[in-house]
Parts: sequence; C-alpha cells; structure tokens
Amino acid sequence: KSYSIPREGLFEYISCPNYFGEILEWIGFAIASSSLPALAFAWYTFSNLFPRAIKHHQWYREKFEDYPQHRKAVIPFVI
Repeated sequence: KSYSIPREGLFEYISCPNYFGEILEWIGFAIASSSLPALAFAWYTFSNLFPRAIKHHQWYREKFEDYPQHRKAVIPFVI
C-alpha cells in the first residue's frame, strides 16, 4: 500500500478532521436537544475519538518525515 499526506481543507490544520466534525456534530446535538442522553453520547464520542485521533496523528508523524509540524491532531490550533 502507498500512503500520502492529505493536504486539502481542514487537513491543513488537523490530522483527523472527520473525527473533529463528528465530535462537533454530537456536541451540537447535545446542546440543541438539552438532554442528558445526548450529552452522554457526545461525551462517549469525544472519549472514543479523541485518543484515536492522537494515535492517528502519531502514526502520520512516524510514517512521513515531511509531515507538517504545525498540524495538530484533532482540534485546530490546540491539540
């Protein structure tokens, strides 16, 4: 298999924009619905996807010597 570094859209800022989008989606749903089950699901989603994004980011850095150093894992400009 050959892999390449994604460079379009949010990939310029974070390694896992799909995880970032899903986390935002469920946080937004929890806020809009104002329900405890939705908040619990948003927390579960964050707790599941955040560590995966960190590992994914580490994999990219190990695999590609020219991986952008400014790129964060899952939250733009933060981590």
